[in-house]
Amino acid sequence: MARRVTGNLPSEVTSFVGRRDELATAKRLLPSTRVLTLLGPGGMGKTRLSRQVGQLVARAFPDGVWLVELADVLDPNMVTLSVAETLELRDETSAPLPRLTEFLANKRLLIILDNCEHLIDACAALVGRIIATTPDVRVLATSREVLGIPGEQVMPVPPLPVRGAGVGEDSDAMRLFVERAAAANPGFAASTANRATLAEICGRLEGMPLALELAALRLRMFTPEQILARLDDTMELLSAGPRTAPQRQQTIEGAIRWSYDLCTPAEQRLWEQLSVFAGGFDIDAAEAVCDLGGASIMEALTGLVDKSVLTPRYDGAVGRYSMLEPIRQFAADRLTQRGDEAAVRARHREHYRQLALRGQTAYWTGEDVAWFRDLAREHANLRAALRSGLRDDPLETMETVSVLRPFWEHHRFLLEGYRWLTEALDRNPEPTRARARALSSAASLAALLSDRASAARLVAECLELATSLGTTDIMPEINLDRSLLAFTEGDGAQALQLARRAIELAADGGQPAIEMDSHAFAFMCAEVTSAPGGPEIAKRFLELTEATGSHLLGGLALWTVGIVHWRRGDQDTAAEFHGRAIEQLALFERCVWLASAFDGLAWTEAARGDLDRAARLMGAGETLQRSTVLLAHHITGVIADEERRRVREVLGEKAFREAFGAGANLPLEEAIDYALRRTPAPVEPEPEVASRPVRKSPAATTETNVLTRREKEIARLVAAGHSNKRIATDLVISVRTAETHIEHILTKLGFTSRTQVAAWVHENGL
Repeated sequence: MARRVTGNLPSEVTSFVGRRDELATAKRLLPSTRVLTLLGPGGMGKTRLSRQVGQLVARAFPDGVWLVELADVLDPNMVTLSVAETLELRDETSAPLPRLTEFLANKRLLIILDNCEHLIDACAALVGRIIATTPDVRVLATSREVLGIPGEQVMPVPPLPVRGAGVGEDSDAMRLFVERAAAANPGFAASTANRATLAEICGRLEGMPLALELAALRLRMFTPEQILARLDDTMELLSAGPRTAPQRQQTIEGAIRWSYDLCTPAEQRLWEQLSVFAGGFDIDAAEAVCDLGGASIMEALTGLVDKSVLTPRYDGAVGRYSMLEPIRQFAADRLTQRGDEAAVRARHREHYRQLALRGQTAYWTGEDVAWFRDLAREHANLRAALRSGLRDDPLETMETVSVLRPFWEHHRFLLEGYRWLTEALDRNPEPTRARARALSSAASLAALLSDRASAARLVAECLELATSLGTTDIMPEINLDRSLLAFTEGDGAQALQLARRAIELAADGGQPAIEMDSHAFAFMCAEVTSAPGGPEIAKRFLELTEATGSHLLGGLALWTVGIVHWRRGDQDTAAEFHGRAIEQLALFERCVWLASAFDGLAWTEAARGDLDRAARLMGAGETLQRSTVLLAHHITGVIADEERRRVREVLGEKAFREAFGAGANLPLEEAIDYALRRTPAPVEPEPEVASRPVRKSPAATTETNVLTRREKEIARLVAAGHSNKRIATDLVISVRTAETHIEHILTKLGFTSRTQVAAWVHENGL
């Protein structure tokens, strides 16, 4: 069986053309160097080449190929966090670098750091530390500047050749240009009559991939001869620019300027203003942030899509748009020159401030799923808004960062949130109510990060400031912060007492979010200390969440009640509550509590005597454990170790390891299906062999339960002739996820082609 490839490399939507020599060189160099830097100016195709290299060598890295995109990361302090978040590491320490290197110590994986040039010092420091502390991790970087660290192997990325290797053979530049032109204009075709003109265009653009792609798009409106003439005009225009700049950089500037000159004034202004977005945007955001002086934003947006300045894509049911980084930078420069940057960024900040403020109600009600989803989708824009806000409007930005506390906490961005808060506090030393709330939020995150000294200092300052201001409504938060701090200091009894006090104050003050948070933590303290009253706390917690319709806090409440029934020996009821907890917590992409729900269900199944299922759930929970915050790990850690030991002893080491591994290897969606009994036990992976046996007839496989429900659904779409992209669109999943499912289907059925899958589907009446 082929080894399952892990990582996060995205599926490409266009073909990869040329670069045979570069691919061969990179493949040859990677086994012998720890750091390979693809070096070249913007628009040279470094990003696309790095991804292709990653796909080519993926099977050499059993722990995956992981793409870390840094184009939208502006703060050097966020580089290490970006790598950790990409690797799905839990955010439970204020020192992420040691945690990252500890995680990587026994891993064999490839990290692709894309777009390092604007963070070159931070990238160099991080890569140097990774290489020094891990034996089998390799780094593939793309940059316009070398990292400059010991052991770095630099591989310049040249333009595509503009001459063919043999007589009558098209060059790679010509192949790329013609292929992209045909995609932009189905009526276009290279011919004997236009081939010389096309070759001259490729030569004038010096084989630069981005310039070729931009020029190819113009074939929607112009003939090759018109394009060549226009390029002449562009080159003349650029001759007045800095003569010290490399010609290739002048060429890419000219190619982008050409697209800019073809736009209407409204399209140009919209293009410029859209440059403030990071990580993409939707139509609502564009309309809120951009001002075209009465011109239609929708019409201008459509024009930019038609001219391929913007790339449309779908994120679930939401249409989003993005720009290539060189195109965005070009527009950002012109926005600054026009003098509009400050006003546009102010509207950008306000739009994402309003998104954050939704959490004042959404966090503890039925609106929480949509709020957390939107925050995750707009994370890059939130960062951009906070960065500009700390510079231009620090007080309002401090309030925004404080409101985002649930996002930082529950979606495992603890350290990022803590850093935003501490920077905001540094910029707002005045004794205000907003500062008191920011101190409280920072204290809670510091405690969750086990930074006891900082947590104690922040709590003390917050209490002193709240007292001097007479701000009594912050006292529930302060008591919860003090409870967290007491817990980290090992005083569980004091932590429980303070959490109970926070519950009382929040209930009296009509603060449901803090009241529910305090119930959750009070239950955990009661569990750790074996104090009485835990069942009553869990019951009241569930009543509160059911009354408000909360999904995240509701899922956590269901888990607490499940633990109560597990303790009492009522395993059927416990399993019901844990299953409901998994259903609700699975609605959140990065929820920190899902692993705890899997653990609770595993202990319940072990108590019911289904040890094989318990071991599989433990394995699945272990995979999710990366995202479990410190407190949940504290509570479940001791119990989990004991339950795991007991199940291993009864099952035997070999059977336990096989079942545990089968659960650990399940993709998240399949693990959830298995936990909720929507599918049978996962099929054990076969040992890897030199070649996979192929069944001679699909009809030989009649047992359809070998596939999960989702795999059967995808198999039916394969049989209907759907491509991976269409399957992903129909099922609202990523193309990569669709590809992974199809690989599982082929593996389980012992097939090597989609045709065999289609025949099997028809043979079995699916």
